[in-house]
Amino acid sequence: MIVEPVQGVGGAFDLGAEFLAALRARCEAVGALLIFDEVQCGMGRVGEPFAANLYGVTPDMITAAKALGNGFPCAALLMSPRVAAAVRLDALGTTFGGGPMACAVIEAVIEAIESERLLERVRRTAALIRSRCIVGPVTAHQGAGLLVGLRTTRPAKEIHAALLERGILAGTSGDPSILRLLPPYVLEDAHVELLRSALSDIGA
Repeated sequence: MIVEPVQGVGGAFDLGAEFLAALRARCEAVGALLIFDEVQCGMGRVGEPFAANLYGVTPDMITAAKALGNGFPCAALLMSPRVAAAVRLDALGTTFGGGPMACAVIEAVIEAIESERLLERVRRTAALIRSRCIVGPVTAHQGAGLLVGLRTTRPAKEIHAALLERGILAGTSGDPSILRLLPPYVLEDAHVELLRSALSDIGA
């Protein structure tokens, strides 16, 4: 069973601890592996190392990418001891896997997240966005950490275009009423206020 704990393109939709715990129990009951796709929500975006940490649910595998390399193309697969024991050293083929550049980038990203206390910053900034940016066409928020979905009274693509005209990058999603935000972990309070001001100007 493969699941995205906080859906990205699906609209920054948070599946929640209760659902994920039930899914974990069901996988154990039928002997299935539980895989968390954390390519978008992992590596600190939700304010914890992974969404699995946030919800207290341990999957058998976690996929990681995107923020793992901070723009450099790389990915990783984390496995439980039980799964790892079933994988032989020569069972997986790869062209670029384990390359020294990718490994160095990943090490540097993890070091920066830890030394600059970016998880704390993600949690604080995420709370600020949710408290300050329910204005203008935005009526509610969803998601977790800095994977934010803002529910809008008008089509999100209209709000997206209006923000872009003001120099603010946002995204849309599979839900036409959700404006999706995936800001950098170093987002500053002043940037949140710029977003609030722009949303207020756009109006409902």
